[in-house]
Amino acid sequence: MIKLIRCDERLIHGQCMQFIVSDYSIKKIIVVDDMTASNPILKSIFTSAAPKSIDVQVYSVSEAIDDITTSLVDESSTLLLMKNPRTLVKLYDQIEDLPKSLNIGPQMAKNGIKCVDYAALHPEDYEACEKLVQAGIRVYFNAIGASGTTVEWNSISKT
Repeated sequence: MIKLIRCDERLIHGQCMQFIVSDYSIKKIIVVDDMTASNPILKSIFTSAAPKSIDVQVYSVSEAIDDITTSLVDESSTLLLMKNPRTLVKLYDQIEDLPKSLNIGPQMAKNGIKCVDYAALHPEDYEACEKLVQAGIRVYFNAIGASGTTVEWNSISKT
């Protein structure tokens, strides 16, 4: 079952492994990112970044659909991980039964809209979040997992 859907530009990294995996008892990570999936070196780096006891799969959006659909009903605690909320909009368009919650972790500050201390969203990502919220999906910011401070989308959005 999918325990957490998370956007984090760094994908799999130390905080993810230390807190997220522990807090949610994660046994499987599905990374969905077209660029990472198309680069054999990056794909190899991310599939080996987690402890050996965790099954890591890296997919493009189109490749991920079957595994995500299976993960909705199987017993393995799964983390669905992507770099940005635009990817999740694409997944929701194809998979209706996804959990109705998105955790946004660190997003690098570029020329974007600063939402919380550790996350800056580009206008396209902001629009994606608005679209998700309008579809009844909870969008919230949390950098380190269940034990960290949570900021709800509605408290920072323009609308």
